[in-house]
Amino acid sequence: MSRDERKELIEQIEAYRHSKVICYVTGDRAPFPAQIGDDAVRPLYQHLRDLGHVPRLDLFLYSHGGAIDVPWRIVSALRRASDEWNTLIPFRANSAATLIAMGADSIIFGQHGELGPIDPTMNVRRMVQIPGGSSTFVQDQVSVEDVMAYVRFVQERGGLSDQHALATALAKLTDRVDPVALGNVYRTFSHIRDVARRILLSRRTPASEDILNAIVSTLAERVYAHGHAIGFTVAAEIGLPVTAAETDLDNLLWQLFETYEADMRLLEPIDPAVVVETQNLFRETGTIAIIESTTGSNEFRGDMEVRAKRQMPANLQVSVNFNLQLPPGTQLPAQAQQVLQQLMQQVQQVGLQQAQQAVEQALQSQAPLIGAEAALRNGRWVRAA
Repeated sequence: MSRDERKELIEQIEAYRHSKVICYVTGDRAPFPAQIGDDAVRPLYQHLRDLGHVPRLDLFLYSHGGAIDVPWRIVSALRRASDEWNTLIPFRANSAATLIAMGADSIIFGQHGELGPIDPTMNVRRMVQIPGGSSTFVQDQVSVEDVMAYVRFVQERGGLSDQHALATALAKLTDRVDPVALGNVYRTFSHIRDVARRILLSRRTPASEDILNAIVSTLAERVYAHGHAIGFTVAAEIGLPVTAAETDLDNLLWQLFETYEADMRLLEPIDPAVVVETQNLFRETGTIAIIESTTGSNEFRGDMEVRAKRQMPANLQVSVNFNLQLPPGTQLPAQAQQVLQQLMQQVQQVGLQQAQQAVEQALQSQAPLIGAEAALRNGRWVRAA
């Protein structure tokens, strides 16, 4: 669907809600998912400036999450820009998106709306041994709550209390995560709770201390799977300010979500192994995130690239045959020589293309595919409307 069709749906939601709507959608098309990031703050600010201060502001939100230091900036900006702001959740608003929703005066759930735990996952480097006795660093993901749960398990379930036993157990942990990273884990553990509290306290009518503590501890600790969905009923039970969307509003929210789903091709995953099966490079330009309102649209666009990883043979055999020759003893006049020179330049260009094709064909036939590498290139926010 076009931007005009999305804008029409946004206007219908605004008329139904008597509000102004800003949409923030991060795509999850495999293998190029987008995340809530600091880069989104600038275009969001532009939409808030274009709308001006409004009595009621609604944030239409769909995202699997992202950086935990961004939600506070977004929540603060939305609070300054309106007397009341609410979140519209047609489907998923997980992790960092849940943090954003927690700052709203009301969280309007669509029929399929869901929040998620706010326990962060960290990227860390750790040393691993490789065959031959050497070692190397690898990138790994560590759940902050998994680390804290291990410590609690050792003390509470394992029953270890003496210093030597605790030191041995912690040594096992430092074998996996280095001490500096562990310090960062604890800082993040404390930081996520502080951010969640500040966001909850920023609401126009903050919850009581007991409810606030219950919300933070439930979302940060008591939900044991990061991908666990928190629906309307559970969200209401822990004290979040949730409201179920009326049928007409739910239909509008879902229609708008489906337009983003179609425009960003979220239901059309790219299989890296398939797209490079007969070529070494696949490239497709796409949009992985959108921030828009009735005043305009910003899109994060980039080149989705998949490169083949092949097992190179010891000797790659490449054959290119131009088969060009003049009869022996041929004498050419000056004009013919000039024409021939131009022809040879064209032959060189064509020959280069043929050589490249020959290399590609040789790689495909002699170098078996062992994997693929996917990356987004030239990613940037652009004003689309």
